[in-house]
Amino acid sequence: MNDIQLNEEVNLSSLGSSQKRHNQWRRWSEDIIPALVKPYMEYLEVSRSLRVIVDAGVDGTGQCHNCLEELEITYCLCTPAPVQLMKRGLFACSPVAPTLAVDLRLLEFMKTLFVRLTPNTTAWCEALECFLDAQGYQLQSKDNLRRRFSNAYHWYSVLTIYMEDHITTLVHSFSPSSIQQESTQPSNYLCARCPLCFGGNLERAKTDQDDLDCIVCLDACFTQKRTNNPRNSAACDPPNPTNTVFIPDSEVKVMEDFIEKQRSCSSNHHSLAQTQQEDRFEDGMRVPVSVLDGCGDSFHAADEKRQKASTRFFADTGLMALLCRHDRVLWLVNMTSAGEKQHYALVLVKNLFEHLPSNMTVGLLYDIGCQLERSCHKWKLLDDGILSRLKFGISVFHAYGHQWPCQIVYHPRKCVGFGLSDGEGCERLWSSLKMLIPILRVSGYHQRLFVLDNQIRHFDKKSFSLFGQWLDKKWSLCKRKKMMAWEALCELHVDMQTLRHEWAAQVELQTRPLPRQSKNKGSQQLAYILSLEKTVEDYQSHVDKLENDLINNHVHDIVDFNLQLAAAKGSLSKASHALRQKKSALGFELERLERSYRNSVNESHIQSHVESSLKRREPAILKLVSTYNNLCGELQSMIRLHKAPPGAIPPTPIPSKGIFQLDVDSDIWQDVGLGECHPDPPWWLADESVRKGIKLMLEIDRCNEEERRLSRERSVLQEWFSVEWLSVQTALEEADKHYKYHLKKYRENLVAAYVKWEARVRHIPCAWLPSRPWGPTGEDIANHLATLYDPSCCHTGNTSTVGDCSDGGMCQYSGGDVLVSGVGEGGRTMEGDVSVLIWSGGDHGPIEGAHCVSIQSGG
Repeated sequence: MNDIQLNEEVNLSSLGSSQKRHNQWRRWSEDIIPALVKPYMEYLEVSRSLRVIVDAGVDGTGQCHNCLEELEITYCLCTPAPVQLMKRGLFACSPVAPTLAVDLRLLEFMKTLFVRLTPNTTAWCEALECFLDAQGYQLQSKDNLRRRFSNAYHWYSVLTIYMEDHITTLVHSFSPSSIQQESTQPSNYLCARCPLCFGGNLERAKTDQDDLDCIVCLDACFTQKRTNNPRNSAACDPPNPTNTVFIPDSEVKVMEDFIEKQRSCSSNHHSLAQTQQEDRFEDGMRVPVSVLDGCGDSFHAADEKRQKASTRFFADTGLMALLCRHDRVLWLVNMTSAGEKQHYALVLVKNLFEHLPSNMTVGLLYDIGCQLERSCHKWKLLDDGILSRLKFGISVFHAYGHQWPCQIVYHPRKCVGFGLSDGEGCERLWSSLKMLIPILRVSGYHQRLFVLDNQIRHFDKKSFSLFGQWLDKKWSLCKRKKMMAWEALCELHVDMQTLRHEWAAQVELQTRPLPRQSKNKGSQQLAYILSLEKTVEDYQSHVDKLENDLINNHVHDIVDFNLQLAAAKGSLSKASHALRQKKSALGFELERLERSYRNSVNESHIQSHVESSLKRREPAILKLVSTYNNLCGELQSMIRLHKAPPGAIPPTPIPSKGIFQLDVDSDIWQDVGLGECHPDPPWWLADESVRKGIKLMLEIDRCNEEERRLSRERSVLQEWFSVEWLSVQTALEEADKHYKYHLKKYRENLVAAYVKWEARVRHIPCAWLPSRPWGPTGEDIANHLATLYDPSCCHTGNTSTVGDCSDGGMCQYSGGDVLVSGVGEGGRTMEGDVSVLIWSGGDHGPIEGAHCVSIQSGG
């Protein structure tokens, strides 16, 4: 063994640091981590999931370490050092000859801590060094502690993920649903990502209504960037042997090439279509071209060429995520372009439909959903089989930045099928991940993906336990909104059929294309102005000629001459006036205004100039107001005497007082009666009750859709849970014995979830009668509650019990570093009880001499 180790050290010394790192990564991934799974599972069983201190190692040679000390072990190729250390509850920092081993409980604590705050191992190791120095422990090399500890922490995280996936795969291998046809159900991956959306028997949830089978949202984030590393960190950062939610870069590249090919093939056809100025509907779209162009100009995300992150300084410019309506991540894409390219969104959508049966419909909420749908139809970027089952919408928060016709069609509160889903799950995800921005800015490529995957796993576990609370909250909110909308609608006394008819008429009218406009209208106006200028010059020349004839005494008939001169000056005046009007309409007078602004010294001078101008013109303006009001009175008199046309509406008089303090909603801006007469305007425009009723009707419709969806998700949750329970029960009966403890833990977690869920969703009606009950029996529930409230069920060893939990009194137990105090009826901490954990061990270290002190107020 010594010769082999010597040869290995000689070979390693001749390799570069990059190759050494790669070899170490390969050894961890392929050899050590698979070999550590079984001893790690055995140690978890013996230590009761790290709750107790093992007094003897699994092989009989281990001992309890109460301080920092050196340890000598003998290892060989068949039993490497990391395996032997694992049997002692320690994790090695390297796969061959570790120089540092870390206690599993400490690593588990760090793993729990670093998903709740920024995972900064550098600061933590520095603090640990300072603490150990103060306790009298001197490390031989401080520089290596961070590197060695970080290595141990990373591969311990890999091991825990590897083991969890292994147990989950084992349980699902005994699932009775595995014999069903995969073509009628979503993939196992989607079912694992979100049981509420993709679990259970979805074939039973099919209805004849317009409800969508699932609702997802996607969005990009350009704050999760990674800087360029001149030393090529991607080559020095091999991938981790764990499952990931990231779509491979190769698939993203394939989609990018496909989109470029589609656009280049159809560029000539669409360039000819773009020359047409007539507003119209594009193929497959429900809003006209003018509206889509306006939405595209309003959003930076719609401009693929806009740079949101520099590719010169950043290797990875951001993330794009696809989430379900329960804010659970389905897939992520690593972005490397400067802008928000459409191929990132399309590869996510395509990946989703590859995991769905051919009859499932999907609602997609995206900030620029209208632009994405337009591109899909325009360039044929998705198959017709996908587009026919895909309904686009716009997330609630971003919908108000779109054109009004676009909101009518794409707003989820106005679009059929989306219920009360808001589509802002990605924004909540980015907010949860913001603590990782600084640490991932300088990380390696695969390390960045691993940290994000680990954080997503934490979010999944957290939301999994809150499924029941989520359904209960959404159900209560939906019922409350629906009740309030019904009460308000009943007060309006407008029937629902009328509201639906008026809403359809409003949508039809407000999504019409704009009237046709001439593409040469501007050129024609300029040509007309130029011709007027030529005419003015001709008239001026004619007037000058006549005046010269008069001066030179070349006039023979003075009467005829005066008539000619008057006619010439009249024509000149009319032409000049027409020219000034045309120039003013096209903005030629703007130069004079700009010149006036430049000549003003400051704002005070401008203000005084305006005030003086208004004061100088005030008499003329007031005279115009008086004349206008007199005419309005005459029109009202004509209407009363029935001398006006039928349906005529008199304009509103202008108040003479306050004419210079007009507001934006003043009646002066309303040209009532001055345009075409509309004796019968539509109710959705003129009747305030109908306008309010339409809003309430849409809210009631969305609440009804949300109720049906929540009832369906409640049934799906129970069916998924029953299958999961049956699978773990079968696995307990048929799996190997070294899996028993972990399968029991898996079952305990299911029981804990059932206890949280069932009481929350009990009042929600099922969309259909579930085929099986939930699964846990009364005995299972009682055992779980006893584990929560009875210390002897969750801890074995040095345990002391004080008081009685059953009557709500004081309950305390201690053993090692475990402390539970003040737990009464219902698992709540009693008021006035304070639990203090005091570490005092002296020479024995911080473990053996630990004391648990419970202080009760008033006692």
